[in-house]
Amino acid sequence: MMQPPSSTAGAPGPSPRMARRAALAGFVGTFIEYYDFALYGVLTVFLAPQFFPSDNASTSFLAGLAVFGAGFVARPIGGILFGRYGDRRGRRNALVLSVLLMGVCSTLVGILPTYATLGALAPLLLVLLRLGQGISAGSEMLGSITYVLESVPRRRRVFMASLTSMGAVLGGATSTVTAAVLTGVLGRDGMEDYGWRIAFLIAAPLTAIALWIRTKLEDSPEFTRMIERREVTRSPLREVLTVHRRNVLIAGGIAISANGAAGLAAWFHTYLVGNRDLPGGEVFAASAVSSILSAFLAPVAGRLADRYGQRRTFAAVLVGYLVAAFPVMYMLGKATGFAGLIVALGVYSLLVAMVQAPAFTLIAELFPGPVRYTGANFGQNIGTVLASGLAPFAAGLLFTVTGSSLGPVIWIFGVCAIAFVALSVPAVQYVAGADPAADPGDAIGAERP
Repeated sequence: MMQPPSSTAGAPGPSPRMARRAALAGFVGTFIEYYDFALYGVLTVFLAPQFFPSDNASTSFLAGLAVFGAGFVARPIGGILFGRYGDRRGRRNALVLSVLLMGVCSTLVGILPTYATLGALAPLLLVLLRLGQGISAGSEMLGSITYVLESVPRRRRVFMASLTSMGAVLGGATSTVTAAVLTGVLGRDGMEDYGWRIAFLIAAPLTAIALWIRTKLEDSPEFTRMIERREVTRSPLREVLTVHRRNVLIAGGIAISANGAAGLAAWFHTYLVGNRDLPGGEVFAASAVSSILSAFLAPVAGRLADRYGQRRTFAAVLVGYLVAAFPVMYMLGKATGFAGLIVALGVYSLLVAMVQAPAFTLIAELFPGPVRYTGANFGQNIGTVLASGLAPFAAGLLFTVTGSSLGPVIWIFGVCAIAFVALSVPAVQYVAGADPAADPGDAIGAERP
């Protein structure tokens, strides 16, 4: 059962040094994880023909995108495994193991023989490695945010946690930069031959950096206090599913829109390069520039959420998606030059960068400390599987069925509608780790007006 709210009276709060180190670890680790995880989606246009050869390019691309989605199917497994480990053995230990698993899987993809060498075994091994990436990614974002929320001053918690979100956006953008540079140097033939391998092998040194940073961390002050007070839950998943069912569903609805709308961007590269036959270097460069510039808006979203609340900030970004959906998709179908691509991709990247901090910190704060790592990851992964993993495939299918770049607008409207329903449902309230002398609205988990 859920432990009763406990006071932090007499317990030291997070030091400025710990807060900085927590924010840095969240940023760097998530940057590297999302570089590795997003790289497959960026390079699908080159990978698909190597592992799923077909006379029909669209068939090959859809098969490659389906494997991209397989990584998302595995994420709930990672959320459960690492969630239990993080709630019972510590946030820091779970974060170290997750980034190690991602780095190993990504490096192995870089040396994996293709269909021409191994036949049907090659795509099978690719799927297994993608599943390993999914298990790792299943706990990374919410695990990092949980660690940061529990290690920084309460009044700046969303802003500091937004650096984790910024790391995710910049990690994905860096995967695009890598693809753009390699495509510009090697050309499309070179990328299909061996260039994609170079991009994945970069994961090895990046993983070493993340491990060096994370192994030097202390665990979060809140988890340390839970250990001292013996508040660690024996079975966090069972408690989440029995005590916090409503909040799990709310978290899932929030994650469906946050992940589903953002996940659509993985289809843009396949559509622009594969279906519209635009130069890969130009597409990747436009995507990279727009993503990098917009990533720095994640802390702005964090500031706004600290001031106005996550729900209001999140809802405002959802409205932005609804307003921008038609113009962005129309421009993607018509733009031929770098400037047009920058505008279309930039607007969408801005929304992707702004949505994560309010959405994911809101999910984490739906659960009390003893089950936060498990509950936040479990709820977020519901949305990940049902939306983010399916988003590129759904976009490709909607484009194929409608014959128009406007087809994926249906997906955007659908996932946003689910989010508004989730936001309308009142969450089960609790106050975890609150100082009795402090403003009740400061506590993690306290609903702000």
